[in-house]
Amino acid sequence: MGAKEQMISILRDRDTARISFNYSSGGRTAAITGNVFTRVANELQNGNLNVVEGRFATNKVVYSSWREGSNAANTFYLGANPRWSRDFNALVVHESIHAYFDVTRTEMPWLHNETIAYIAQGLYLRNSGYAHSRMEEDEPYEVGWQAAMELARGHSGSDWIQSLQDLLSTDSRYASYITQSYQGDG
Repeated sequence: MGAKEQMISILRDRDTARISFNYSSGGRTAAITGNVFTRVANELQNGNLNVVEGRFATNKVVYSSWREGSNAANTFYLGANPRWSRDFNALVVHESIHAYFDVTRTEMPWLHNETIAYIAQGLYLRNSGYAHSRMEEDEPYEVGWQAAMELARGHSGSDWIQSLQDLLSTDSRYASYITQSYQGDG
C-alpha cells in the first residue's frame, strides 16, 4: 500500500470516523465530524489532492494549500515518518483539517485553523487509545488532547482551547503565520 492509499485508509478508519466536535471560540465556529475526513479521503482518491513522500528528514506531515516556493498547491508533504504508527495517523488527521478548509474554500484566522486541527488530532489519539503518558507535556498536540478530552466529556473545553491558542500564539514554530488569515481556495 502506498502512502496515498494509506492516508485514505486512515481518514476512513473507525477512530477517525468517531471524531466529532463543535468548535466555538472568538466568534468562530466549526462543526467537525467524520464527514470532514471522508471528504478529504475522497479528494485524495479522486486525484484532487496529492501526496509527496520524503520531503522532510524528520517525522513531519505538512499540507500545502497554495503553490509557494517549491511547494505545489493541494499537496500533503510527508517526512521520514514511521508510517504504521498512531503518531503518523494523528498527523494525517491534523493536516487533513487544513486540507478540508482548503477544499471547502473556508476563510478563518490561522489561529483557529490550527486550534481545530490540534483538537481533531487529540480526538484521534483519544479514540485510538494513545496513552497520555507518551505525550510531551505542553506541546500543542498534548494541549489539543486535553481540550479534546474535555469536549468528549461534554464540557466546553474553553480553558484548554484558550491555553492551546496562547501556546500557538507564542510558539516560534507558528510565528510566521499564526496571526494571519487563512483562505482556502479549493
